Amino acid sequence: MTEPSASAEKRRVLIIDGDASFSRFLEEDFKTRGFIVETASTADKAATLVAASPPDLVVLDLYLSDGATLKLLRLWKTQAPTLVVILVSGNASLPIVVDALNEGARRFFTKPVGAQALLDELENRQSAQQPYLSPLLVANHQLGSGALKAEGVDRFFAISPGLLSVSGFDGYFKMLNPAWEKALGYSVDELCSKPHIELVHPDDRQKATDEALEIRGGQTVFRFKNRYRCKDGSYRWLSWIATPSPEHRLIYASARDVTNIVRMEQGLRDSNERLKKLVRSGEALLQESTVKNDSLVELGRTKDDVAAMIVHDLKNPLSVILANYDFVLEGFEGASDCLEALRDSQSAGQRMLRLLANLADVARLEGGTLEVRRSQTTLSQLVQPIVEQRRVLARARDIQIALLPSPEITVSVDAELVTRTVENIFDNALRHTPDGGSIEIELRDSGADVAIRIGNTGPAVPAGARDGIFGKYEQASPAVGRMNLGLGLYFCRLAIEAQGGKVWVEETERLPAVFAIQLPRPTASTPRTAPALVMEVDRRS
Repeated sequence: MTEPSASAEKRRVLIIDGDASFSRFLEEDFKTRGFIVETASTADKAATLVAASPPDLVVLDLYLSDGATLKLLRLWKTQAPTLVVILVSGNASLPIVVDALNEGARRFFTKPVGAQALLDELENRQSAQQPYLSPLLVANHQLGSGALKAEGVDRFFAISPGLLSVSGFDGYFKMLNPAWEKALGYSVDELCSKPHIELVHPDDRQKATDEALEIRGGQTVFRFKNRYRCKDGSYRWLSWIATPSPEHRLIYASARDVTNIVRMEQGLRDSNERLKKLVRSGEALLQESTVKNDSLVELGRTKDDVAAMIVHDLKNPLSVILANYDFVLEGFEGASDCLEALRDSQSAGQRMLRLLANLADVARLEGGTLEVRRSQTTLSQLVQPIVEQRRVLARARDIQIALLPSPEITVSVDAELVTRTVENIFDNALRHTPDGGSIEIELRDSGADVAIRIGNTGPAVPAGARDGIFGKYEQASPAVGRMNLGLGLYFCRLAIEAQGGKVWVEETERLPAVFAIQLPRPTASTPRTAPALVMEVDRRS
């Protein structure tokens, strides 16, 4: 307990409160500290006592009847401008407190509050060589720091981790919660002492000014984003929600620090561009390899070395990029356009990775050095995941995918080779199925053989090109638009033939283009490695 000083014995306190029990408690608390205490329960008695002899401190209930609290404050603002008035209440809302502080109250405390806290405020006011706030703040922002430091100005306002603010139509902050000090590094007094437009990044000031004019014009809820300068000179991106109070010429707002989100979105955009450049570079490199196939065939070993170099140099960094995209997509909460761009780039990267794998394996399949690793599985286990992975892309183009019902078909195949074959053919179908079209997958069991049939409503492959499209560097007629650098379908043919099967394309009445993969049920004599194949070279690009 603070010992009463000689000066304290001469000080007077006036308690104005309709709550008799609180008045008695506070009266006794002040008397033990040597203060002379007077009490009043009505505004008329309080006005009379202050007019007769202004006390050193007035403790005023925020909710006197008939709005008497604000009437007293307006009276004393003129008749006793130096009077120190501290507001108290058991429950208060921010707008009411703001009105009272604007009328000259010094500070607000929630009940219960003891004499010591009120005395600390009085000592701070009287011992300082200058007012509690700087002259500029006293003149323009009287409610600012005093209301902020009040523990009960909407307790939510004081303890909220979000950036809450009350600013005036004059362009100054009037009230800020403590979260601002942590976010920007300035003290609340520093932030309130200058027009807040000075804290906005120069490139954002014109937009911020336009936004402020719209808010003052009565925009009920306004959302915007800009950069604010920190005390260390850096900038943070803030996302705002603001609503005006024209009656009080105030703007109530909450802000959220979205710097990390903005940086991540920009990083994703940059990463998307880098990936697209990498994909274009890789496709150009593969296309160049296609154009030069005659030289690569003649040079033989040089071709293999160049292909291996291309695969090695592109596959590893591309795999890392795709892994990072998988990680980001799991918890991505950014803008929808960034999410769409991210998925598009991821799809392009996966396609390129598959092209690289085809390029690497084609050489081994041609040379008969790729081991066929058979294992027991079902066709549905191979096909179902591929279908599900591509439903989102198909849905975006209104393409219907139907996996026809079929009995469980167990096979012994190289699951990786068959999966990549199905992916190649399925993606080929997606590319050439028109918007609003359909793709149909059927699994068949004919006893000695099993088949996977993938049909689509895209254009038919000309009869004269149906065999050729499975050749190396072959493609269908340019009018059909089917092109896979001449390696995708060639790889499919080699991968299936290495397991004793075959692949072809045909046409049905409902589906103009149907790719069929036929695989035998293996016997003990089924070869486990691909036989050497004669190189087929077509000089057409």
